Amino acid sequence: MQITLRREKRRMESNIHRGHRERMRQRYLKEGADGFADHELVEMLLYYALAQGDTNPLAHKMIQEFGSLSTLIEADILDVSRLCGVKTSTALLFSLQREISKRCMQSRWRDRVVLNSVSKALVYCSSLFMYQNYEQFYTICLDSKQRFIHAAKVADGVIHQAVVHPRLVVEAAFKHQASGVILSHNHPGGSERPSFNDIALTTQLKELLLALDIQLVDHIIVADGKAFSFREHGLLKDEEETK
Repeated sequence: MQITLRREKRRMESNIHRGHRERMRQRYLKEGADGFADHELVEMLLYYALAQGDTNPLAHKMIQEFGSLSTLIEADILDVSRLCGVKTSTALLFSLQREISKRCMQSRWRDRVVLNSVSKALVYCSSLFMYQNYEQFYTICLDSKQRFIHAAKVADGVIHQAVVHPRLVVEAAFKHQASGVILSHNHPGGSERPSFNDIALTTQLKELLLALDIQLVDHIIVADGKAFSFREHGLLKDEEETK
């Protein structure tokens, strides 16, 4: 009797889920992603790693394990595999989503766009740190017309700490024949406001670059979707502005 009941239960569950994946795909094609909850998007992504079965419970588990969809996407492949009990090949899917998004954002800036306004610089710098959990520091090299040349990563640290050597900033500027640079770093999980050390380092680098006839155009800090411009907040005035 119990065997019969179990078989009937499995049959009913099979009927419920039959065609579910195709219905989800058709719904996505008709409505787009806006009407989908985060776990539903993860559920659909898992279709391409798990050929059969209901991926909804696993999608819920993955988001609950990491706290949010963005944190899941940002997570290390091995952490996803270990904490969620999935194969490395499944965890790899999420890493690929992250890297494709980053490259799409960066590809918009390859045609030497002009970063001649704070608003443009803020957008560009925000794109540098998409899905980044660790503090990094960039020297963004510009030509005499403030056209983008190259973004050189000069420090790559642990959470909340990136050691910046002024020599590397100068070397990046010289290597790419920059007339001006924008410095940019991130505060993962923190405030976009500069620390005392950030301000002191910026002052040091400004004086060093000025002595080499290279303009420090701005220093931009990115944190949790927000950005802070030293120039916009009056922390990076040019010599003529102070007279």
